[in-house]
Amino acid sequence: MDRSFLFQPQVIAASRSFVCVRLATYEDETEAVFLKAFTSTKSGELENSVFGILAPDGRQKLIRSGRGPKQVFADAAEMAEAMKKIAAKYPGKAKEGPMALPLVATVKLGVNVAAADNQLLVIVVGKDAAARKPLEDKLVTLIWNDEFVGRFIFASGTAVDLATIEGKKQEFGLVIVEPEQFGRTAKVVSSLSVDASAARIATGLRNAVAQFKPTEKTFMNHVRFGQSQGVFWEPRIPVTDPMEINARERGKKNKN
Repeated sequence: MDRSFLFQPQVIAASRSFVCVRLATYEDETEAVFLKAFTSTKSGELENSVFGILAPDGRQKLIRSGRGPKQVFADAAEMAEAMKKIAAKYPGKAKEGPMALPLVATVKLGVNVAAADNQLLVIVVGKDAAARKPLEDKLVTLIWNDEFVGRFIFASGTAVDLATIEGKKQEFGLVIVEPEQFGRTAKVVSSLSVDASAARIATGLRNAVAQFKPTEKTFMNHVRFGQSQGVFWEPRIPVTDPMEINARERGKKNKN
């Protein structure tokens, strides 16, 4: 569904020299304050999307910010070239040990993000963070490999957080789910026990990818169908983007 520069091979290759952070607009008050301060908008409020590149201190802007890369770069090739030049100025240090597991804040939000990205969601399930960590550590050794990188969205939670997941679930282990197209629910594709080996997890991930058939959709037909069905995602904090507010009001009137 996302046809932006971010899905282009040269940009993906250049991004390997960066720490890529994806903040979910209107889902966290602290993040919203940061995003609002990060870029100026016509409305003076936080708008639906923000894009930029920061120095390692997380404060200095290295390019002008905008709502997306298309407002900053002419095309994906220009973006990739600019990223290469920035990376050369900030070579960084090689990290020892495995990278972190890129977890979405909650299972509910993870289902929605996975639906938006047309990807599978991998959920680490356990009674608390300590119980989930060994399984998360096994995942980390796999997911940054070329075979799996960019193939999944990840979330972590308890069995209670799986209330909207359809199918056989377990209280401890890995659950791979496929979201319905609007990200309200998901169905179980496969499950792995908490003591599954890294090799067994790799096989499970591989099989899930092989069986997954993403829904074909464009932005416009997705929005129209959602409005016709009365589907509107309600974020954790109020929407402040005037265009988004107006679009929601129009969509709800069309439904009525």
